[in-house]
Amino acid sequence: MKKRLLLIICALYGLLANAQSFRDDFIKALDAKDMKKAETVLKAWDLANANDAELYVAYFNFFTVKSMEAGALSSNGFEVSYAKQALDYISEGIERFPMRLDMRIVKIYLLGELHNYPAYIEEIFSLIAYSDKIKNNWKEADLLSVNYPEDMFFGIVADCQELLFSKEDPSLFKEIIRISDEMLKYYPKHTQSHIAKSTVYVALKEYDNALETLLKANDFDSTNSILLFNIAYLYSIKGDKANAKKYYELTITHCSDKEEDLKEAAKNQLKEL
Repeated sequence: MKKRLLLIICALYGLLANAQSFRDDFIKALDAKDMKKAETVLKAWDLANANDAELYVAYFNFFTVKSMEAGALSSNGFEVSYAKQALDYISEGIERFPMRLDMRIVKIYLLGELHNYPAYIEEIFSLIAYSDKIKNNWKEADLLSVNYPEDMFFGIVADCQELLFSKEDPSLFKEIIRISDEMLKYYPKHTQSHIAKSTVYVALKEYDNALETLLKANDFDSTNSILLFNIAYLYSIKGDKANAKKYYELTITHCSDKEEDLKEAAKNQLKEL
């Protein structure tokens, strides 16, 4: 029995060693822009261990680079057929290893670069739903646990919303609100989602909706200096100087040592009032 167990352990070690070797060789080939060598390594890796999660990431990287090379002169910098292959591989990887946060990130990133916003938004919704399902027990390369997984997840969603907002497209503004509402369904005390919604409402000049959204967050996050500053700003827009003054003063009170710029901005606003 001990001998058999030892043989199994040795076999597993051999697989892991080979996988690491394939990955190292692939990275070296890709760094050297030797796509023929990279493809050769991928084929050998696939034959040796098609169940390796890192293989899907490697295929994604390979076809993304190919897409960028072939589409250098296109409007978005990518060639469509190679980009589709990259997305197909990473989608399969996510299906097989759904806890891999890095796979989800790169898929969302590429969809954004391709300006495929319907799929981009759909993938964000999938990310949010799965975050709740696994309670943010995300994994990264080699299925290691992600450090500060909830913060990482929150940051990804915020970055995605920021990209959508930067497009200055009213139809995408509505999607930011939908994403925020989806976040709040699972994380009702997620202040950043309230702030994201209010930012869209301000852009649409729906100041009452923006203020109502921020005041909801203030009920459970009363010392958030950015939140307080935004509330003060909205009261100022609405001509309510008394409340604007109150919330600018609260902003100054609750600013941390790292928020000197925000504190100075609040002081300047008070002077103008």
